[in-house]
Amino acid sequence: MFWLSILEAHSNISLKGDGEDVPGVKLNTAKQVSIIAISASLYAVFFFLSYLIAVPNFTILYLPIILLGVFPVWFGLPGLAGSMIGAGIGGLFVENLGFLAWIELVTTFTIYTLNWFLIPRNAAEGKVKKNLLLLGVYALTLFVGTSYILWQFTAVGLFTSEAALVVLLPTFALNYVIEAVICPVVIRTLSSKLRNWGIYSGNFWEWRRRRAST
Repeated sequence: MFWLSILEAHSNISLKGDGEDVPGVKLNTAKQVSIIAISASLYAVFFFLSYLIAVPNFTILYLPIILLGVFPVWFGLPGLAGSMIGAGIGGLFVENLGFLAWIELVTTFTIYTLNWFLIPRNAAEGKVKKNLLLLGVYALTLFVGTSYILWQFTAVGLFTSEAALVVLLPTFALNYVIEAVICPVVIRTLSSKLRNWGIYSGNFWEWRRRRAST
């Protein structure tokens, strides 16, 4: 994958460069900017692909949920920034929401941060108990996010309450199946590689513990 090659290149610089040639602060900033750019680009692309199943101003198929299921545990805050940029692009150019694209940003922020807080530590291990917890987290955060965006669309007049209730469960079910099938596999497959590159963030509690120890 092209985006993995970019991250690997930055990690190799981190491993090979010394303090004089490659100042640590600048390198960390470059790596964070790369993560933001990659996250935003992927999120926007997945949003455009979601238009395959859509109603006016709303994508029933929401492929960025795959990214929201893995980016929190991989990329932490830079991933959040990139995902929100991608959500804004999707809201503006896919759903044609105009100013109301802020609803997509808030929805992305809500799902992302909840996943970052709630995804179990060492989810990449693939143990049965952690997998069950992970699937439970996905169900909770997706339902909260889907309910929120439909509530906001109803509040601003894009949907009637009846229409929102009609699409709520099908939208949740379709995207939950996608998230539950794909995300655990992707986390198990790629997390060790990202950890070796020094990019893996871990959930919020792992991230905070590392910050406190440095």
